[in-house]
Amino acid sequence: MPVRLWQTQTTRADILPIVASRSHLTTSTPSPLVKTCDLTPQMPAFTIVKARSQRCTLRCSPAASTTPMSDKATTNDGAAGPGFSEADIERARKWFQKGQELAAKKSFDYAIESYISGLAFWPEAVEEGHMPCRAAALFRGPQKVSFSHSIMALRKSRDPKKAMLDAEMQLSKDPHNIGHMEAMFKNAAKASFEQTMLWIGEILADAADREEKPGLDRFATMRKLYEEMGDRHVNTNPAMAIAAYDRAVRALSRMLTLKPQDMAISTDLRDVAGKLTILKGKYSTADSFRESQHDSEAQRELHDKDRAFQSDERVEELIAVAEKRLEEDPNDRNRINELVNLLSRRENEKDEVRAIGMLVKAYKTSNDYRFKMRADDIRMAQLRRQARQNVADGDRHAVQHHLREQLRFELGVFKERTRQYPTDLRVRYQYGLRLFKAGRHDEAIPVLQEARNDPKIRSTCNLYIGRCFFEKGYHAQAIDILKEAARTHEPPDDDLGKDLLYRLGRAHEAAGQKEEALKIYGQIIQWDYNYRNGEVRKRIDDLKNQG
Repeated sequence: MPVRLWQTQTTRADILPIVASRSHLTTSTPSPLVKTCDLTPQMPAFTIVKARSQRCTLRCSPAASTTPMSDKATTNDGAAGPGFSEADIERARKWFQKGQELAAKKSFDYAIESYISGLAFWPEAVEEGHMPCRAAALFRGPQKVSFSHSIMALRKSRDPKKAMLDAEMQLSKDPHNIGHMEAMFKNAAKASFEQTMLWIGEILADAADREEKPGLDRFATMRKLYEEMGDRHVNTNPAMAIAAYDRAVRALSRMLTLKPQDMAISTDLRDVAGKLTILKGKYSTADSFRESQHDSEAQRELHDKDRAFQSDERVEELIAVAEKRLEEDPNDRNRINELVNLLSRRENEKDEVRAIGMLVKAYKTSNDYRFKMRADDIRMAQLRRQARQNVADGDRHAVQHHLREQLRFELGVFKERTRQYPTDLRVRYQYGLRLFKAGRHDEAIPVLQEARNDPKIRSTCNLYIGRCFFEKGYHAQAIDILKEAARTHEPPDDDLGKDLLYRLGRAHEAAGQKEEALKIYGQIIQWDYNYRNGEVRKRIDDLKNQG
């Protein structure tokens, strides 16, 4: 692993990890101020208890029963999977929609309760349930946990689903509590909620890696459960097995850094890495499950839909088939998207305009914002394509004018999306990025500070926060942000890592800290001698010539 030669001794910052949802799960006796929400006879009854302080708790009624599992079930991405009927998912989505509406009003307590209620039906709803619930909890901030809630948190349920949701609720009140993260991870594994397990596992790994004294046992737990997951799926779902083995390898690698002389860990790492390598080799030789199918005409259609390039004649055939299917059911979302995908494939403006028209009409009819999002995505792709063409034509005036119009449009799109999805941190990052590009640094900084609670984009958010401070002339603040971001970013010498260092060097240089700037620039050219077309080398020479 590359060594950061520029780095000086620093104190670990208290970085807020991404956490899951918040709520108050109790089994207390109902008070006179009780309202029971039982939406359907098959739905678990949840009791909302409003106390004098107007704080709200959520209790699962003892009489509640869960919906029986059906043979036909759906997972988070629409693929077949065990345990969640279409009726369960529909009930869950009603709760998620309610949660989204409440979050938009900044009523985060009730929003989180709605998300948790939906997750009781569909605990594998990562994108629709866990992620927005977690984001709502982050926006709300930590909550003081009463003594009674602390005692209840220690009780263990025999039902792993309930135990997982209990842990998720407790985690929402104490976002830094890695113990609650681990409890949620373990119970998701026990319940075979593997999408949830993968999701919370990333949060747990990030928090475990940032502990001041990382615990070997936490990484051992992750390694064990991920390897078991990989073993279960090695023959039935190779892609899932590869993901699980890859995380097991990462956990073992972290264990080895904590105990570098432990031969048992080294051996285990070699064995699991071997499993991963063998499975990747086998999986890469098989194009997909479709290779084993022999229904030639239907198979050809499925195959062609997935191909990036086809002849115009074949695309026209596929469009004709999709149009006929849509005529049979004009309001079917999947059929609309199928035709839109085909119309957008060739980057033909006439087809794209038609696709945008279909999506706008579907949005007005259904009020489903996802249709409008897709229409805006196509329009943004058109604008990016036109920008590339203007650059190729060499018309500088046209390029500048077009980029201003493109940025204006994108600012409007992502501002609207932050209102529609107020807890989606990736959308918030995209909005903050456009604010930065527009030079609206005072507006960009708080938006990016909120977005960086997502660990996967934390380094990128900190890069632009640091750049905002730099542009405002706040060089000390830029240095603090960029130094911490560069210190924690992995791998340190990828494109983002080098950009963090470059911006840090620029901030030191602007602050008159010549030696620090030279040290950082020196590290960059050790990784990439011609970085930024030799600009860094020139800066080193200029600083040295200043005497």
